[in-house]
Amino acid sequence: MRRTTAPADPALAGPFRHRSALVVGGSRGLGRAVALALARAGARVAVTGRDPKALAEVQAIGRARGVVIHALRSDASSAKQVQAAFRRAARLLGPPDILVHAVGDYWEGPVARLTAERWEALSRSNVSSAIHSMQAALPGMRRRRYGRILLFGVAGGDTPRAAPRAHAYRAAKVALLTLARSIAHEEAGNGITVNVILPGIIRGGKAPHARSVPARRLGTPQEIARAALFLLADESGYITGSTLTISGGYLL
Repeated sequence: MRRTTAPADPALAGPFRHRSALVVGGSRGLGRAVALALARAGARVAVTGRDPKALAEVQAIGRARGVVIHALRSDASSAKQVQAAFRRAARLLGPPDILVHAVGDYWEGPVARLTAERWEALSRSNVSSAIHSMQAALPGMRRRRYGRILLFGVAGGDTPRAAPRAHAYRAAKVALLTLARSIAHEEAGNGITVNVILPGIIRGGKAPHARSVPARRLGTPQEIARAALFLLADESGYITGSTLTISGGYLL
């Protein structure tokens, strides 16, 4: 009788099987989608987040899909907590080869309601947290002469434009893009890439409908995750300081 063997776990033979990844803000939303996609592609993955329930959920989803996600409770706006999360991730997975920063609180409203506290909170969440994360990741990446860093902006954020009501949020994302391109320039000679995905209106996000999208539908987290895997791949080492807009034509 001919014997058959069970198909190999796709994660064991995936293109990221030799890589470790830390997804800051990976317990929900786009970060969660990217973390799960990386794990299914073979990477050793840890995620950070502030909400224990969300961290438990992403672990459970991973188990249901046959992969392991390590969950680390951490507030990305705290440099000390970010450094501690990187140390824990290194003990669990080895030093991260891949950093995905998927943190960024949203606020909109008239400029009269933009208090100093609101602006500082937006800046900490969207920009300072990215600085903390990259500062933690870069020394090890430099030593290994390899690194992939991916951040998230917002569709249209690569061109200055008016943003009624979302002015502060978009201003923070423009600052993030400037930061990303600056670090991409500094680190290109070290084998480290830094790129930014600019998502439009994504299912599960802030907008309840797709009337303003030329594609007449919302994007999906899975579409974002597929693009992320492309930018994070070994083969994408000549792509750095770039933005990839995924928006269904929004803001063209």
